Amino acid sequence: MCLICTILCAVWEYQTGRYFTIYLPWDDIVPSPEQRGGRQIALIAFLQFFSYIILLNTVVPISLYVSVEIIRFIHSLWINYDTKMYYENGEKSVPAKAHTTTLNEELGQVQYVFSDKTGTLTRNIMTFNKCTINGISYGDVYDNKGEVIEPTDRTPSIDFSWNSSSEPTFKFYDKNLVDATKRRVPEIELFWRLLALCHTVMPERDKGQLVYQAQSPDEHALTSAARNFGYVFKARTPQSITIEVMGTEETHDLLSILDFNNDRKRMSVIVRGSDGKIRLYCKGADMMIMQRIHPSTSQIMRTSTNTHLADFANIGLRTLCLAYKDIDAGYFNEWEKRVKLASAQMNNREAAVDALYEEIEKDLILIGATAIEDKLQDGVPEAIARLSEANIKIWVLTGDKTETAINIAYSCRLLTDETKEIVVVDGQTESEVEVQLKDTRNTFEQILALPSPGSKPRIEIETIHEDSTVISSARSMDRNIVTPDLKSAELAEHDSGGVALVINGDSLAFALGPRLERTFLEVACMCNAVICCRVTPLQKAQVVDLVKRNKKAVTLSIGDGANDVSMIKTAHIGVGISGELGLTRRGN
Repeated sequence: MCLICTILCAVWEYQTGRYFTIYLPWDDIVPSPEQRGGRQIALIAFLQFFSYIILLNTVVPISLYVSVEIIRFIHSLWINYDTKMYYENGEKSVPAKAHTTTLNEELGQVQYVFSDKTGTLTRNIMTFNKCTINGISYGDVYDNKGEVIEPTDRTPSIDFSWNSSSEPTFKFYDKNLVDATKRRVPEIELFWRLLALCHTVMPERDKGQLVYQAQSPDEHALTSAARNFGYVFKARTPQSITIEVMGTEETHDLLSILDFNNDRKRMSVIVRGSDGKIRLYCKGADMMIMQRIHPSTSQIMRTSTNTHLADFANIGLRTLCLAYKDIDAGYFNEWEKRVKLASAQMNNREAAVDALYEEIEKDLILIGATAIEDKLQDGVPEAIARLSEANIKIWVLTGDKTETAINIAYSCRLLTDETKEIVVVDGQTESEVEVQLKDTRNTFEQILALPSPGSKPRIEIETIHEDSTVISSARSMDRNIVTPDLKSAELAEHDSGGVALVINGDSLAFALGPRLERTFLEVACMCNAVICCRVTPLQKAQVVDLVKRNKKAVTLSIGDGANDVSMIKTAHIGVGISGELGLTRRGN
């Protein structure tokens, strides 16, 4: 309508208006009202176009806006009523719920998907799978030829009927660990005693059966494993923890709990046993525990444990290191007083308490490590394959270690055999990270400019540290990781091609700085897949914000835990999953 009126205005000015400028003068912006050329008339018509927009905008009725919003609301109901997005689980059944009416039109524009791993790509239902104690690995299943095999439903599991507190659903296949536990080997006893004492699990009785309520599936799996091997956690009070060791009840005085958080990545308990000795038990991420081990720990023990950790990570298992320390009673009493004073401070209370926790969690004695399996969610490989075909970039932001994340990425087909290059950035300083990012950019530019079909993916580490044997083991021309399951292998082949970037949390802290963020974004946007490991909740949100600010693209974040809320709220579209960690159903 505005265009038609503008054309008619120009016609009228040319045929009639120009002869009456003495009565209806043209605007002063027209240079020469006396001239009779078409240039002045075109300018007048152009200016009148905006006048018609102002005059005619009321022609669009307010009811049209209401109608469009009603349509959007009905479209959002389709999401709420979608039976394929309904999770049926008895009393915990949860339907999908759209919190905004614009989801349908925004979902079709998504170009970047940011996903948590645990509980989102995986089920977050943990099972105790393997462990290493005093440098000896337990949990492998061997065939008649002495070769390691993957257990199946037909593989006979260990009979735990000798333990009246065992759980029928618990499965373990290595008899050597059961025999060593029954022999009461000191290191094995320490291992199980730590798992039975160092946690925040609460025991309950349900129809006469002992049931554990845990804050995380990891804690539940480890406490349950100790229970099935004869170290049963039975009761807890604010002052004590009661366990049953091979039928004999023990009560330990609970002196202090050093809580887990995302920065510490570990938790400890300090208890006094029946013999009067004060002992600290600690479990946490391997990178946190290993750097706090007493120098007297043998190098053989360190090396073998690190090797086993790498083996566990390479088959997609979640690992935790275990350590302990005997504490002098006089020192503990003095330390406890300082903790109370620090807890009463008005300023920098958390920093002061963390410093005291750091002080007492030094010079630990290494016991071993646990390995927990967290299986993929149903349909994850298929979903990621379809998204990749649609040229949607998928970034995984996880707190797991590098090898575990890479292995899961292969299992869910985020990385495939067609991926031409996988580069791991693990610099410990800003200058190292800058060099690695720039080298990676040059490498990616060459690969993408000169494709080499049929080449195998390579995992390259830009910087290798002497104490990083776990990372060093990943440097290989041929990957040593678990292959996707049969169902995902049957998917239609598609040339994912491209390149992938893996970066850990320490390096990411520098990459997200003002000086390197554009370089990091440039390198990451070349990739079909980006995996950020050992990241904090804040870093997850910063990665999403970086893409959101600098790329004209719709972003979508998916998570299932409280540590994913900031990432979910930062993206254009946030998807919260009702999972084992709780509810994060927050839509932007």
